This record gives sequence, structure tokens and C-alpha cells, in this order.
Amino acid sequence: MNYFEEIKKALINKGAKGNISNSTDFKSMGLDSLDLMDMIVTLEDKLNISISDDDLLEIKKVSDLLAVIEKLAK
Repeated sequence: MNYFEEIKKALINKGAKGNISNSTDFKSMGLDSLDLMDMIVTLEDKLNISISDDDLLEIKKVSDLLAVIEKLAK
């Protein structure tokens, strides 16, 4: 499964603006914290993972979320 594409689809569904790449900061996409949390919960359900609160605090960019998902999906 291509996790980056899943993240990208979820971001677009939440109304993310601009170009989405690994280095894109979530704040630059025009999403508020509720949009971001809702998107993460959706991804957790879809990918059957659970992201810890500690990991959530570290997620600032797409690459951060991708790294957490890849670690949990092993």
C-alpha cells in the first residue's frame, strides 16, 4: 500500500490547499487542528493502526505522519 497516496487523498478530502509533498507542513495547507485530527482518525481506521498521543505531538509535516504510519504498519 502506498501510504503517501493515502495521506494525500485524506488531506484533499479535508480541503488541503496547495501542492502536497513529503516536506509540506500541515499548517501551510490551510487545515485547522480539528481537520487534522479528523483526517488522522480516518487514516487510523482505514489502515487499522493507532497513533499514540506522543507520536501525534511530533507530527508537523507529511513526512512525519508517513514515518509514524510506516512504523506502525510493520
